[in-house]
Order: sequence, then structure tokens, then C-alpha cells
Amino acid sequence: MKRKVFIPNDLKNQNSFFSFGTVSKMYWDFAKKMESLANEEFKSRYNSFYVFPTIVFYCASFEALLNEDLTKLLLYDKSEEEEIDAIKNCRNEYRDLAKKVKVSAKYLDKKKSGTIDESFLQEYIALSELRNAIIHYNPEFGGIFNYPLRLQAALNHSKVKAIDGADWVETFKTKTVLIWSKETIKNILNCFLDFQMTERKEFYNE
Repeated sequence: MKRKVFIPNDLKNQNSFFSFGTVSKMYWDFAKKMESLANEEFKSRYNSFYVFPTIVFYCASFEALLNEDLTKLLLYDKSEEEEIDAIKNCRNEYRDLAKKVKVSAKYLDKKKSGTIDESFLQEYIALSELRNAIIHYNPEFGGIFNYPLRLQAALNHSKVKAIDGADWVETFKTKTVLIWSKETIKNILNCFLDFQMTERKEFYNE
């Protein structure tokens, strides 16, 4: 089941030379800008407002790359169109993030091994739960020391120390978490860049 789309009236008589847009690199670049602002704040304080937008856009960068690569795959092979469409749109069993990433790897690896380091995947899942808690922020009632259960893995994987007298928001706006988030996304991004035989320096503008 494909997503429903529409063409704005002003564009109905136009010809398009492109099948889809590319935003993964743009999200990565924006995350880098937010990271730079966070590091400036860390010079004078222990945490930074900019850590959360950095995390959101690092995660968005990987998710966009995944969907862009799946879309490109469909340009050349429509034999698995229904399943790839379900993967991209997180339908059915692909609502499970680990399954979506693992099956995407099998489709996208041009060398046909399609395997991801399990530790990279678990780090990414933990970071995604933190991203979800940020985007869908909902204070946990019953005391500031009550962290959302979904953040337990992120707390463990990032090795951040809970801040005494503060809630989870203060704990996760720290430099330790910022560094962990970048390493986590770069590790899983590199897996998929290698699957597609894309030069890393091309993606990161290095």
C-alpha cells in the first residue's frame, strides 16, 4: 500500500527530472552545527540545550539515508516493491526498529552479506528511544528521579552518570551523551554507506 500523494496546483504542468529528494546529508550537517553550539556551551556549563536537537537530527540523518537508499533500490528493481514499501513506512512487523534495520541491510548491501554489528544496532536502538523521549516529551509523575523505562538502555550504553537532584532531561543534556550519540550514529551510518559502496568522505563533506 503506497502512501497517498498530491501535486500542488502550481506544479501540475511541470516536468520533474528527479524521483525523490535527498535530506540525509542536510540533517547530518545541521546536527554538526548544533553539536558545535553545544560544545561552546560546555565551556561554561555542565550541560547544553543544544544536545537534544543534535540527537534528533543525527537520528534523522540515518533514517533519511535508509529511506533514500530503499527508494533508489526501487528505481532499478520493483520485484519486492510491496515489502520495501512496508519497510520504509514501518508497517506490520517492521514497526520493530531492529527488524527494519536488519532487513534493510539485507536488501541494501551490494556485497550481499547484509549483516550489522549487533552492538552497533543495540546502541542505535537505545539512542532512538532517547530521541523518542525527547520528541514526545512527557514528564513522569511521582518524583524527578523517575526516569522513563525506555531510557534505561540509553543510560547504560552512554555511560552517563545520573545528576543528583535533577531529572532525566538534565542528565541527558550532557557532553557524555552528545559524544555517545555521534559515535552511535556514525557507526551505523558507516555500515550502510559501506553497503552502498558510498565514499564516507562524500557523505560527511570531509
